[in-house]
Amino acid sequence: MRTDPARGLYTPLGKALADFDMIDKPEPVLLGISGGKDSMLMAYLLTEMRNRSPVKFSLEALTVDPGEPAGFTQEELDLMGGFLGRLGIPHHVVRTKIAKIVEGHPQESACSLCANLRRGAIYKTASDLGFRKVALAHHLDDAIETLFLNMFYQSGLRCFEPKTFLSRRAITAIRPLIYIEEREIVKAAQALGLPVIATRCPVAGTTRRQEMKDVVKDLSARIPAFRNHMRSVLRRLWDFQITAQDAEDAKT
Repeated sequence: MRTDPARGLYTPLGKALADFDMIDKPEPVLLGISGGKDSMLMAYLLTEMRNRSPVKFSLEALTVDPGEPAGFTQEELDLMGGFLGRLGIPHHVVRTKIAKIVEGHPQESACSLCANLRRGAIYKTASDLGFRKVALAHHLDDAIETLFLNMFYQSGLRCFEPKTFLSRRAITAIRPLIYIEEREIVKAAQALGLPVIATRCPVAGTTRRQEMKDVVKDLSARIPAFRNHMRSVLRRLWDFQITAQDAEDAKT
């Protein structure tokens, strides 16, 4: 019997889904698929989870093509579509000019601008297609890096939440990989032989986020169980943010 190389990831995945009521009823979920290791593994894990879960949700996928000069080739789109097809996940592609827009902005803001534009394209397309739930592939390291970015550059103590309701489009964004470490994703993606598409981002590895990646790597080498401690810190922060938002909603 073949052993699933990702078997150790179902527990943190299931805990995240349960802790934040990410998928609690039969409903269609649209996956944001970039072709990178994170989103490709998310598709694989949620397919396996769907097969095991008593809640029979359905999955479709959306890829935002940023356009020239960083867009996908047709061969890469076919590779993604073929992989998703084998999982039984229909694949949608939306063409944009995001790369051109970002190209004219300062390097220090390019990463966040690109991410915001991509998410905007995902949410708009999700709404147009009739989806009310979108899954994004942010993992634990992404959350730690975002917290550090806000602390060190914005003097703020905040981070994106595992589950966010976007009132303007009536869409809920979920992040099922939020408890999973990036190094575990790398190992599983390699062991599974996922068809990962390399990024063509011209500023990859040179941004403030990369600085935070380096900080996280250094701290994890110095402090035992650093990521586990940070997971607990983030959970307390998320609980606080959710409570504060509930209180604000109650006023309106």
